[in-house]
Amino acid sequence: MRVGVLGFGNVAAATVESFVSNRDLILSKTSTNIDVVRVATRTPSRAEGRVPVGCEISDDCWDVVNDESIDVVIELTGDVAFGRQLILGALSANKHVITANKALLARHGDEILAHADKVSRSVLFEGAVAVSIPIIKTLKESAAANRVSSVVGILNGTSNYVLSQMSEQGVDFADAVKDAQGKGYAEADPTLDINGEDAAYKITLLAALAFGVPIDFDAVEFRGIDTVELRDIEFAKSFGYRMKLIAYARLVHGRLDVGVEPTLVDSASMLAQVRGSMNGIALRGDLLGPAFLYGSGAGGVQTASAVLADLLELANRGADGGPADLGFQRGKTSLPEYLPALDRTRAFYIRVQLDDRTGSLAEVSAVLADAGVSVSVLHQDRSRNGVTDLIFTTHIISAAQLDRVLPLLQNVAGPGRSVVVHPILDAEGGA
Repeated sequence: MRVGVLGFGNVAAATVESFVSNRDLILSKTSTNIDVVRVATRTPSRAEGRVPVGCEISDDCWDVVNDESIDVVIELTGDVAFGRQLILGALSANKHVITANKALLARHGDEILAHADKVSRSVLFEGAVAVSIPIIKTLKESAAANRVSSVVGILNGTSNYVLSQMSEQGVDFADAVKDAQGKGYAEADPTLDINGEDAAYKITLLAALAFGVPIDFDAVEFRGIDTVELRDIEFAKSFGYRMKLIAYARLVHGRLDVGVEPTLVDSASMLAQVRGSMNGIALRGDLLGPAFLYGSGAGGVQTASAVLADLLELANRGADGGPADLGFQRGKTSLPEYLPALDRTRAFYIRVQLDDRTGSLAEVSAVLADAGVSVSVLHQDRSRNGVTDLIFTTHIISAAQLDRVLPLLQNVAGPGRSVVVHPILDAEGGA
């Protein structure tokens, strides 16, 4: 099996170097000989001395795609538009494809898999989601006989590190981001990580794998951690919760609810124990019951591990490579509809900033009672400069109820005062 690699950034370099260092081990697990024969990168000097002996280095990715002797293309360019062209071109050239490009797959995955199916080639992408956690193989293989009811997890290491620092060190958001950048856990521009988009790409793919729905990034609502305040993290801790950026895909009365947002999780839960830059995924199926997977969510070597696992799988499948699908045969399963946002039912943490005056608590209580919102826990913080925070958690209410009550709470709070809301993850993994 002759392999070509597109790109030579951190992940691609780690993949090639890991293949070289572990080649004997890799080949001991397959009857197929595997050789990395070509690498394409815009800066060939980066690859010099780091590729296998005899491997050709090119500055044009199309040289690899159009090389008729190559059987497998590993696409690690990190570019969505160009990566899509390369993958479609490689499939058309009768090559199997391995990629770790989550954004590309979330936006164009259905098109790519349909084309792969048409030309009878494979597309594997274990490295696209939570790289040290084999969640894609788990959903496609280990849990294949299960009716999955929920996949809920922490899928972005940068955001989890930032929230962990805020919670454990008491630093504010900006300082936590700077610390993450200094330690290599965050990019110079961390927008995609902290605004929830990166996690949304990943849960888009997991929803398709778990429930058989088309890959539809536009159906996923996401909100990041950039508006999370230290005071809410501290109040949540006093209530027995930890703040996490939670990505979820779950069935609610037969309808699919998918999203990403900062969420309070019980401090005794396994998700609450996922600290620093680590990832964790809670999976529930009708046969396996609850399961939890934990590991690194990013890193060059960690992603290389997933990519090379895909390469070994292809080698052991044989020349045909197996089906290019998400584990479901098209037309053989009824697909769930998406749950409308207003039909969601959850418990919430709410903080209302109030002028410290007589009657304000009674006004808030009246608003909640009129809306049918019952309170589980309530705390009024001490007054600071004539302003106080009223913090409470609700019992389960609908999003429609929440939408009705929030403007009324804002009216009580008054101009320039904040009303902060975060959902609470229930014991069954509902966010």
